[in-house]
Amino acid sequence: MVLGQEASASHPSHRRGSRTSSLMTLRLPRRAALLAAALCALSAPILTGAFELSASERVAAERIAELAQTDEGRATLQQLLSTTALDRDTQPLSGVGRGTLKSEAYGEEEGEELLEEDLTGVQSKQGAGFKIAFYPKNSTVFDPMKSKSFRVVPKQMFLLGYADNTHLKGFQSRDVVQLGDFFVDTKFGSITDCNSPDFNNVDGILGFGMPVQHQAAPPPPSGLGAMMGGGGGGGAPPVVLPLPLLFGLTDPTIKNSENNHVLSRRAFSFMSTDTAAEIQLGGYDPASVDGRMFLTPSITMNDYVVVSLSLKFGDVELLDFLPKNPRLRYLPAIMDSGTSCLVIPDNTMGGLLKESPYAKWKAIVKDTHKPAKKDTFHLNIAGAVFDIDYSDWWLTLSNQSCVQKAPEGFGGILIGDVLFRRYLVLFDLRHYPETVVIGIGKQSASYVPAKHHATIAKVPAYKRKPLNISAEAAPPRYKAPMATDRIPIWNQEDTQYFINISIGNPRQKFTVIFDTGSSVFGIFTKCIPTAPSYGSCTFGGGASG
Repeated sequence: MVLGQEASASHPSHRRGSRTSSLMTLRLPRRAALLAAALCALSAPILTGAFELSASERVAAERIAELAQTDEGRATLQQLLSTTALDRDTQPLSGVGRGTLKSEAYGEEEGEELLEEDLTGVQSKQGAGFKIAFYPKNSTVFDPMKSKSFRVVPKQMFLLGYADNTHLKGFQSRDVVQLGDFFVDTKFGSITDCNSPDFNNVDGILGFGMPVQHQAAPPPPSGLGAMMGGGGGGGAPPVVLPLPLLFGLTDPTIKNSENNHVLSRRAFSFMSTDTAAEIQLGGYDPASVDGRMFLTPSITMNDYVVVSLSLKFGDVELLDFLPKNPRLRYLPAIMDSGTSCLVIPDNTMGGLLKESPYAKWKAIVKDTHKPAKKDTFHLNIAGAVFDIDYSDWWLTLSNQSCVQKAPEGFGGILIGDVLFRRYLVLFDLRHYPETVVIGIGKQSASYVPAKHHATIAKVPAYKRKPLNISAEAAPPRYKAPMATDRIPIWNQEDTQYFINISIGNPRQKFTVIFDTGSSVFGIFTKCIPTAPSYGSCTFGGGASG
């Protein structure tokens, strides 16, 4: 039997929903009108909770699961990661990765006419059902007319929809964007229409995830890349998408100039405390962790996904796998700063598990508002165990647990703020799309966020309690918080992260949601006469500017 075939039959992680594109850009010829309408109605704009692994990603996950079962295998994996991903450079995290994407890999200037009418069916289903209103007057809005360096990207729209009826609509722009000490002339979404209360008191969203469709051809397989099975993607995508801001800030083809001061290493780390958080750009500060950093590869090149072998609550195993084959005894787990809680399945995952992990946990604690047992979760990721204490999964201010059941059809685990509160997580994309390495280290108790470091740029972020944490079920999407550099993040108790950025010449300052689960970058923007209008002008402007 070929490796991966048994997983196809027995492992549920091959079922994927529609997270094919967080940001949809249509630049299509007229003859593609019917196809565009079908694609818009069935796939990219609407984000749901389901996700899957491809055949090559399952092969990689199975190999990691097998290696992680023994001390010898775990040592082999760590050695492979250290020599392949980190120590390839003369200094830790000091090089630019291979397979680098270019900001202008595909030109957009000669694009065909945008088919806005084909999106009507999708858009009409969005925008209803929120109990709390969205107040656009509480947001700071980008005014393109005040920036000398602003340009409209011709014939490209910005459209983002979620399963909870959130929509973000607008056009694509180009201007100088600054995060911490670094800035680059790049493309982003100018959001002119928003309907979700999740964006109250903020000015947009900044995703630090990987590109979804805009992937370069992978370099020749070698080392870890060979083990990963070539999950890095193929050639030119069918539509044009702006690269995530991190990729623009680390594009080696861009030279420093008046409008560009780029970051030399495509890597960042994120950490949070109960009251503060920060992003470390270019790598991680060793002073922020105790001991060595545990390394594991991401098994996909679309999301930061690791292999979870076990999840215990106290001494009770919640992931009671039925297959005896060690290659099949795992669940994919997404590392997502935009998720507040620990999100676990409420089913047997198509027969992979003996019983529902969430139901088993709930039977132990009985009442999620007054848990009968206040024990520690022990999460095994690729052979290393990370503890999530009661103080991390219990929300004192809202008097509820931060453990949720996964949306129906979601093929794994979501690991959110409950882990970031006690561990620093490194996202090393220097060798994307061949390899992405995730590092996890215990936070040092003596470390103070956002202090100066000689080579790692730090950006503060801030944190606030989300509007709609549910003690029972996770929302049908996972969203985003957090940021760059060595960038501080403000933090209240629960779990949304925000960061400050600036755009334009002269700079206009904004506070945006930070998200490792998304590659979307969009800023609330006034409508202007020279840009196309999609939806309403929520933030002012219009035909008169």
